[in-house]
Amino acid sequence: MSFNLGGLGDKVQGLMNSVKDGNIGELLQKLPLDQLPLDQLLQKLPVDQLLSSSFLQQFTPFQSLKELLQSGGFTGSSAEDLKSLPQDQLNEHVNQTTSFGSLKDMLVKAAEFYTQRK
Repeated sequence: MSFNLGGLGDKVQGLMNSVKDGNIGELLQKLPLDQLPLDQLLQKLPVDQLLSSSFLQQFTPFQSLKELLQSGGFTGSSAEDLKSLPQDQLNEHVNQTTSFGSLKDMLVKAAEFYTQRK
């Protein structure tokens, strides 16, 4: 079952096709990141590219995503692993160890950082 919140579902699907064509910048500029729940952001965004070492080193006390996850006691070291970890615990860890209120806040900032650098 899918939901079409005022056409948002169709918009997201169209933008996802852009990503398949290699146009990540278009996705990040047009996707309403603040309106999507965290689980959808984790599925739809190129998290491995957004939470890069350069982003994490500039905006968090961590050198890598692996270090961020390990410091919270999570098993996993990649962006793919984020999808299967408990979101409430991830949010709490991000809130306590970074200047971001949640993992979603960090992803939104990472998307801004990514588009500014491209």
